Amino acid sequence: MNEEDLKKFIEFTKSLLAQMHGKNEYAWFFLSYNLEIVNSFFQNVTNTTGIDKFQSITESDIGRIKAYLSFIDKKAFNYGKEFYKDISDDYLKRELVKDFKAMKIALKNEDIIEFGRRLSLQIENIYNFSLSKLNVLDLISSNKDFYSKVPFKWNEKAKSYDYDFFKSFYFFDKEKKDFSPVELSKISFNTKSVFLMNHFKFRLNKFNLDDIYFLRNKGSHRGELSEEEKNKLQTIINDYDKNYSFYHKVLFDVVNGIQNIR
Repeated sequence: MNEEDLKKFIEFTKSLLAQMHGKNEYAWFFLSYNLEIVNSFFQNVTNTTGIDKFQSITESDIGRIKAYLSFIDKKAFNYGKEFYKDISDDYLKRELVKDFKAMKIALKNEDIIEFGRRLSLQIENIYNFSLSKLNVLDLISSNKDFYSKVPFKWNEKAKSYDYDFFKSFYFFDKEKKDFSPVELSKISFNTKSVFLMNHFKFRLNKFNLDDIYFLRNKGSHRGELSEEEKNKLQTIINDYDKNYSFYHKVLFDVVNGIQNIR
Protein backbone atom coordinates (compact mmCIF):
# COMPACT_ATOMS: atom_id res chain seq x y z
CA MET A 1 0.00 0.00 0.00
CA ASN A 2 1.52 3.33 -1.05
CA GLU A 3 1.29 6.80 0.53
CA GLU A 4 -1.63 7.93 -1.63
CA ASP A 5 -3.67 4.85 -0.70
CA LEU A 6 -3.05 5.54 3.00
CA LYS A 7 -4.06 9.18 2.64
CA LYS A 8 -7.26 8.22 0.81
CA PHE A 9 -8.12 5.71 3.53
CA ILE A 10 -7.59 8.29 6.29
CA GLU A 11 -9.67 10.94 4.49
CA PHE A 12 -12.48 8.48 3.78
CA THR A 13 -12.55 7.33 7.40
CA LYS A 14 -12.53 10.90 8.74
CA SER A 15 -15.35 11.90 6.38
CA LEU A 16 -17.46 8.87 7.27
CA LEU A 17 -17.06 9.37 11.02
CA ALA A 18 -17.78 13.09 10.73
CA GLN A 19 -21.07 12.39 8.92
CA MET A 20 -22.23 10.02 11.66
CA HIS A 21 -20.87 11.95 14.65
CA GLY A 22 -23.56 13.16 17.09
CA LYS A 23 -26.40 11.13 15.54
CA ASN A 24 -28.08 8.81 18.03
CA GLU A 25 -28.93 6.21 15.42
CA TYR A 26 -25.21 5.58 14.94
CA ALA A 27 -24.35 5.35 18.64
CA TRP A 28 -24.07 1.57 18.35
CA PHE A 29 -21.52 1.98 15.57
CA PHE A 30 -19.26 4.29 17.60
CA LEU A 31 -19.44 1.92 20.57
CA SER A 32 -18.50 -1.04 18.39
CA TYR A 33 -15.85 1.00 16.55
CA ASN A 34 -14.21 2.05 19.80
CA LEU A 35 -14.18 -1.51 21.14
CA GLU A 36 -13.11 -3.33 17.99
CA ILE A 37 -10.79 -0.83 16.31
CA VAL A 38 -9.75 2.13 18.40
CA ASN A 39 -9.07 0.42 21.72
CA SER A 40 -7.33 -2.47 19.97
CA PHE A 41 -4.86 -0.32 18.06
CA PHE A 42 -4.47 2.80 20.23
CA GLN A 43 -4.07 1.38 23.73
CA ASN A 44 -1.71 4.15 24.82
CA VAL A 45 -4.11 6.99 23.99
CA THR A 46 -6.91 7.74 26.47
CA ASN A 47 -10.09 9.84 26.67
CA THR A 48 -10.47 10.55 22.98
CA THR A 49 -13.06 9.37 20.54
CA GLY A 50 -12.37 7.40 17.40
CA ILE A 51 -12.79 10.45 15.21
CA ASP A 52 -10.40 12.48 17.38
CA LYS A 53 -7.77 9.79 17.10
CA PHE A 54 -7.99 9.68 13.34
CA GLN A 55 -7.91 13.48 13.24
CA SER A 56 -4.67 13.30 15.23
CA ILE A 57 -2.86 11.38 12.47
CA THR A 58 -0.42 13.85 10.97
CA GLU A 59 1.63 14.21 7.82
CA SER A 60 4.58 13.21 9.98
CA ASP A 61 2.86 9.91 10.82
CA ILE A 62 2.24 9.27 7.14
CA GLY A 63 5.86 10.13 6.42
CA ARG A 64 7.05 7.56 8.95
CA ILE A 65 4.77 4.92 7.45
CA LYS A 66 6.08 5.77 3.99
CA ALA A 67 9.69 5.59 5.23
CA TYR A 68 9.09 2.19 6.79
CA LEU A 69 7.46 0.80 3.66
CA SER A 70 10.26 2.26 1.53
CA PHE A 71 12.82 0.60 3.79
CA ILE A 72 11.12 -2.78 3.39
CA ASP A 73 10.86 -2.30 -0.38
CA LYS A 74 14.48 -1.22 -0.74
CA LYS A 75 15.81 -4.03 1.42
CA ALA A 76 13.86 -6.68 -0.50
CA PHE A 77 14.86 -5.09 -3.82
CA ASN A 78 18.55 -5.13 -2.88
CA TYR A 79 18.32 -8.79 -1.89
CA GLY A 80 16.88 -9.50 -5.32
CA LYS A 81 19.58 -7.53 -7.13
CA GLU A 82 22.28 -9.47 -5.32
CA PHE A 83 20.60 -12.83 -5.89
CA TYR A 84 20.24 -12.20 -9.63
CA LYS A 85 23.42 -10.20 -10.21
CA ASP A 86 24.78 -12.74 -12.74
CA ILE A 87 21.68 -12.85 -14.99
CA SER A 88 22.78 -11.69 -18.44
CA ASP A 89 19.50 -10.44 -19.93
CA ASP A 90 18.40 -7.06 -18.55
CA TYR A 91 14.67 -7.60 -19.09
CA LEU A 92 14.73 -11.03 -17.46
CA LYS A 93 16.73 -9.65 -14.54
CA ARG A 94 14.21 -6.83 -13.98
CA GLU A 95 11.30 -9.26 -13.95
CA LEU A 96 13.07 -11.66 -11.61
CA VAL A 97 14.11 -8.93 -9.18
CA LYS A 98 10.56 -7.53 -9.18
CA ASP A 99 9.06 -10.91 -8.25
CA PHE A 100 11.88 -11.64 -5.80
CA LYS A 101 11.09 -8.37 -3.99
CA ALA A 102 7.37 -9.22 -3.89
CA MET A 103 8.25 -12.71 -2.62
CA LYS A 104 10.31 -11.26 0.24
CA ILE A 105 7.54 -8.82 1.20
CA ALA A 106 4.99 -11.64 1.14
CA LEU A 107 7.28 -13.60 3.42
CA LYS A 108 7.46 -10.68 5.88
CA ASN A 109 3.66 -10.43 5.76
CA GLU A 110 3.37 -14.20 6.35
CA ASP A 111 1.38 -14.48 3.12
CA ILE A 112 2.42 -18.00 2.20
CA ILE A 113 0.25 -18.25 -0.90
CA GLU A 114 1.63 -15.03 -2.41
CA PHE A 115 5.13 -16.17 -1.48
CA GLY A 116 4.60 -19.40 -3.44
CA ARG A 117 3.05 -17.59 -6.38
CA ARG A 118 5.92 -15.13 -6.70
CA LEU A 119 8.51 -17.88 -6.30
CA SER A 120 6.81 -19.93 -9.00
CA LEU A 121 6.70 -16.92 -11.34
CA GLN A 122 10.46 -16.54 -11.04
CA ILE A 123 11.03 -20.21 -11.89
CA GLU A 124 8.64 -20.08 -14.85
CA ASN A 125 10.26 -16.94 -16.26
CA ILE A 126 13.66 -18.60 -16.02
CA TYR A 127 12.31 -21.76 -17.67
CA ASN A 128 10.73 -19.88 -20.57
CA PHE A 129 13.79 -17.70 -21.15
CA SER A 130 16.13 -20.69 -21.08
CA LEU A 131 13.98 -22.79 -23.43
CA SER A 132 13.67 -19.90 -25.88
CA LYS A 133 17.41 -19.31 -25.81
CA LEU A 134 17.96 -23.03 -26.48
CA ASN A 135 15.59 -22.72 -29.46
CA VAL A 136 14.01 -25.80 -27.94
CA LEU A 137 11.45 -26.44 -30.68
CA ASP A 138 14.09 -26.71 -33.40
CA LEU A 139 16.31 -28.69 -31.04
CA ILE A 140 13.61 -31.29 -30.45
CA SER A 141 12.32 -31.48 -34.04
CA SER A 142 15.83 -31.95 -35.41
CA ASN A 143 16.44 -34.79 -32.93
CA LYS A 144 12.97 -36.29 -32.85
CA ASP A 145 14.03 -39.89 -32.24
CA PHE A 146 16.25 -38.93 -29.35
CA TYR A 147 13.72 -36.64 -27.64
CA SER A 148 10.80 -39.03 -28.12
CA LYS A 149 12.16 -41.39 -25.48
CA VAL A 150 14.37 -39.74 -22.86
CA PRO A 151 14.95 -41.72 -19.63
CA PHE A 152 14.74 -39.59 -16.51
CA LYS A 153 14.39 -40.07 -12.77
CA TRP A 154 14.05 -37.36 -10.14
CA ASN A 155 16.69 -38.79 -7.81
CA GLU A 156 18.83 -41.87 -7.37
CA LYS A 157 16.12 -43.80 -5.52
CA ALA A 158 13.25 -42.83 -7.83
CA LYS A 159 11.88 -44.97 -10.62
CA SER A 160 13.06 -44.05 -14.11
CA TYR A 161 10.47 -42.91 -16.66
CA ASP A 162 10.73 -42.34 -20.41
CA TYR A 163 9.64 -38.84 -21.42
CA ASP A 164 8.33 -38.13 -24.91
CA PHE A 165 9.35 -34.51 -25.26
CA PHE A 166 8.35 -34.39 -28.90
CA LYS A 167 4.70 -35.01 -27.99
CA SER A 168 4.96 -32.47 -25.19
CA PHE A 169 6.30 -29.68 -27.38
CA TYR A 170 4.39 -30.56 -30.58
CA PHE A 171 0.79 -31.45 -31.34
CA PHE A 172 -0.74 -32.98 -34.44
CA ASP A 173 -2.69 -30.36 -36.38
CA LYS A 174 -5.55 -32.17 -38.15
CA GLU A 175 -6.08 -29.36 -40.63
CA LYS A 176 -2.44 -29.18 -41.65
CA LYS A 177 -2.06 -32.93 -41.23
CA ASP A 178 1.29 -32.29 -39.65
CA PHE A 179 2.86 -31.54 -36.28
CA SER A 180 2.82 -27.95 -35.02
CA PRO A 181 4.68 -26.46 -32.05
CA VAL A 182 2.97 -25.86 -28.72
CA GLU A 183 3.35 -22.39 -27.19
CA LEU A 184 5.90 -22.47 -24.39
CA SER A 185 3.39 -20.91 -21.99
CA LYS A 186 1.09 -23.92 -22.50
CA ILE A 187 3.69 -26.59 -21.83
CA SER A 188 3.38 -28.06 -18.35
CA PHE A 189 5.57 -26.87 -15.52
CA ASN A 190 6.63 -30.46 -14.84
CA THR A 191 7.69 -31.04 -18.47
CA LYS A 192 9.78 -27.87 -18.52
CA SER A 193 11.41 -28.88 -15.25
CA VAL A 194 12.33 -32.34 -16.49
CA PHE A 195 13.57 -31.15 -19.88
CA LEU A 196 15.88 -28.52 -18.39
CA MET A 197 17.13 -30.78 -15.60
CA ASN A 198 17.95 -33.43 -18.20
CA HIS A 199 19.56 -30.93 -20.57
CA PHE A 200 21.71 -29.12 -17.99
CA LYS A 201 22.29 -32.15 -15.74
CA PHE A 202 21.10 -30.75 -12.42
CA ARG A 203 18.50 -31.87 -9.89
CA LEU A 204 15.60 -30.35 -7.97
CA ASN A 205 13.64 -31.68 -5.01
CA LYS A 206 10.38 -32.82 -6.60
CA PHE A 207 8.29 -32.60 -3.42
CA ASN A 208 9.29 -29.01 -2.73
CA LEU A 209 8.88 -28.06 -6.39
CA ASP A 210 5.39 -29.58 -6.36
CA ASP A 211 4.47 -27.60 -3.24
CA ILE A 212 5.60 -24.34 -4.86
CA TYR A 213 3.57 -25.00 -7.99
CA PHE A 214 0.57 -26.08 -5.91
CA LEU A 215 0.63 -22.74 -4.08
CA ARG A 216 0.76 -20.94 -7.41
CA ASN A 217 -1.93 -23.06 -9.02
CA LYS A 218 -4.38 -23.80 -6.22
CA GLY A 219 -3.67 -21.42 -3.37
CA SER A 220 -5.69 -18.53 -4.75
CA HIS A 221 -8.73 -20.72 -5.46
CA ARG A 222 -9.53 -22.02 -1.99
CA GLY A 223 -13.28 -22.13 -2.60
CA GLU A 224 -12.81 -24.41 -5.60
CA LEU A 225 -10.50 -26.95 -3.96
CA SER A 226 -11.41 -30.55 -3.28
CA GLU A 227 -11.10 -31.84 0.28
CA GLU A 228 -7.81 -33.49 -0.62
CA GLU A 229 -6.48 -30.24 -2.08
CA LYS A 230 -7.65 -28.26 0.97
CA ASN A 231 -5.81 -30.71 3.21
CA LYS A 232 -2.66 -30.40 1.12
CA LEU A 233 -2.80 -26.60 1.25
CA GLN A 234 -3.26 -26.68 5.02
CA THR A 235 -0.34 -29.08 5.37
CA ILE A 236 1.90 -26.76 3.33
CA ILE A 237 0.86 -23.81 5.51
CA ASN A 238 1.35 -25.77 8.75
CA ASP A 239 4.81 -26.97 7.70
CA TYR A 240 5.87 -23.70 6.11
CA ASP A 241 8.39 -22.67 8.76
CA LYS A 242 10.03 -26.07 8.51
CA ASN A 243 10.11 -26.14 4.70
CA TYR A 244 10.75 -22.50 3.78
CA SER A 245 14.48 -22.98 3.37
CA PHE A 246 13.86 -25.96 1.05
CA TYR A 247 11.53 -23.88 -1.13
CA HIS A 248 14.18 -21.19 -1.38
CA LYS A 249 16.75 -23.88 -2.25
CA VAL A 250 14.63 -24.89 -5.26
CA LEU A 251 15.01 -21.35 -6.63
CA PHE A 252 18.73 -21.40 -5.84
CA ASP A 253 19.15 -24.73 -7.65
CA VAL A 254 17.22 -23.48 -10.70
CA VAL A 255 19.29 -20.30 -10.97
CA ASN A 256 22.57 -22.15 -10.58
CA GLY A 257 21.62 -25.23 -12.58
CA ILE A 258 20.31 -23.54 -15.74
CA GLN A 259 23.51 -22.28 -17.28
CA ASN A 260 22.28 -20.28 -20.27
CA ILE A 261 20.65 -17.52 -18.19
CA ARG A 262 24.01 -16.15 -17.08
